[in-house]
Amino acid sequence: MTDQLHASPGIESSTSPAADKQALAGGVRRFGALHQAERTLRSMRAYGAVILFSSVSQPIMYILAMGLGLGVLVGDGGDFAQYGASSYLMYIGPAILASTVAMSAGIEFTFPVMEGFKWRRLYYGAQASPLSPGQIASGHILAVSVRFAVHAAIFTVVLALFGAISSPWAVLQIGSALLGGLAIGLPIMAYVSTLRDEKGQMSLIQRFVIMPLFLFSGTFYPLTNLPGFLQVIGWFSPIWHANELGRVLAFSQPTPAWMILVHVLYLLGVTAGGWLITVRVFSRRLGLEEWRGRTPGAKADARRQTRMAARDGADVERSAGESATSADQGERPASNAAAVLPRIAFRRGFAANYYSGNIRAVFGRGLTAIRNNRGVIFLSGLLEPVLFLTSFGLGISPMIASVDAEQVGLSGGGTISYAAFIAPALLAVSAMNGAIFDSTWNVFFKLKITKLYRTMMSTSLGPVDVAVGEICLALFRGGIYALGFLGVLMIGGLVDPLAALVLWFAALFIALGFASVGMAVTSFLSRFQQMDWMMMVLIPMFLFSATLFPISVYPAGVQVVIQALPLWHGVELMRDIAFWDFGAITLVHIGYYLVMTVIGLAVTTYRMKKLFLR
Repeated sequence: MTDQLHASPGIESSTSPAADKQALAGGVRRFGALHQAERTLRSMRAYGAVILFSSVSQPIMYILAMGLGLGVLVGDGGDFAQYGASSYLMYIGPAILASTVAMSAGIEFTFPVMEGFKWRRLYYGAQASPLSPGQIASGHILAVSVRFAVHAAIFTVVLALFGAISSPWAVLQIGSALLGGLAIGLPIMAYVSTLRDEKGQMSLIQRFVIMPLFLFSGTFYPLTNLPGFLQVIGWFSPIWHANELGRVLAFSQPTPAWMILVHVLYLLGVTAGGWLITVRVFSRRLGLEEWRGRTPGAKADARRQTRMAARDGADVERSAGESATSADQGERPASNAAAVLPRIAFRRGFAANYYSGNIRAVFGRGLTAIRNNRGVIFLSGLLEPVLFLTSFGLGISPMIASVDAEQVGLSGGGTISYAAFIAPALLAVSAMNGAIFDSTWNVFFKLKITKLYRTMMSTSLGPVDVAVGEICLALFRGGIYALGFLGVLMIGGLVDPLAALVLWFAALFIALGFASVGMAVTSFLSRFQQMDWMMMVLIPMFLFSATLFPISVYPAGVQVVIQALPLWHGVELMRDIAFWDFGAITLVHIGYYLVMTVIGLAVTTYRMKKLFLR
């Protein structure tokens, strides 16, 4: 019968590529990892402009800021000749390359993996095809490796253009940086693959894994500048091994052959081990049996639910006892719901649809979420400025005797220590980062993933309630961060108690400006990958806003551009307070943040109304 159908003149054979499905499935089984890699790379096209721009701009920004800006304070030549480098820029160039790839690994092996398992369940769609779980995992890794290779290649070209390369083997640092990124990213990918829900684990990874390894891996100074107990972090850090291997390849840093072999074997071993573990986790979770491994946080959630159930049971028993007592006394039992639920009052009149007078409900809900999730995630924000101060204070200070007060815009003459110079600036950076984290990542998650704001706006809450409530939550977080960091500064003798009090209020003021603008910008975003654009703004602000070196190292025209950045005004305001050096420019700094706050709140309110109210 089949032969007769094929022979029938009225039926033509199909020429579709999917006609022979068995042959097509066989090809997928053989090259499944490449097919998955292609799909992942195609999805990257949605934010390909971000990837390309960051690959070009990051090396230029780091070279101009750290190599040329900080290099003015550190000095060239002598101290780095023993390492084979002719300048400070040449010494840090390969390390910055390896470190930026590692920082990208902290993004590409966290949020996209959670997206594949939880938010959009893309891996389960691939599972329905002939692809095996191992091929799905390997495909993602291969695609990310392509991104790393492109970034490293562009970075190497930029280093060559700035004369920061002297060895013909420098092209091989593309491979060493790629290995470093995989060595730090694949163990993280294996861990993220086991998670059922994202409850701040990504933030913990960034603050407790990526950032410490980045700061204590000898990127901006020789690892031997640190005390011995901190050098241990570098020895186990894939970033340090990639840094040292890149320096050998870029400018022939004197290194024993056995040490080069240790660098290579360590990176290969961690990469291979992480890859195998990731494939195993994918196979268990996407295989015939659902993943039954331990879910991080499950025990804490179970204990919390037990406490809530016990408390609810106690409330029911108490209500029953009150009802029985009322019945014995001949009274009519009051409704339990009426006794518990508060009276709801709706605001009427002008702009009632914008503001209901219930900001505390949004703020209270945020505090409850922080308490119910993990307090360590909230408190982890204290760690970042302390790590920066420790790393640069101990690592860079041996190379910088002191900083001229007039050079950094302070009156009175004399010199100040490098740690005292960067401490107020890092407080401003901490205020910015805390506010931006709350008003961007957290707001985007509630806006696009959980749709929490849509639910809020269907109640009596207005856009002003939501906007101000979330900004107040960001201020609360920023205030806690600043308070902890100021305690560290006072213990170290870098600020006096009265200055610390004024600095704390200034940190809240700075956080208010950044939180207002951050939430306004986030309301325009549609994909979490677009957050990379925000990083392209935050990184140059951090690098060029006189945070780690004075603005006077740049020409006058460049200084004008830097002085337009909001973080520069925050850094200078903090230094004015820390050194009690006030002037008319201090009022300019305050006015700048007042304008930021007003514009940010206005745009955020307008966007919330446009998105959720009709």
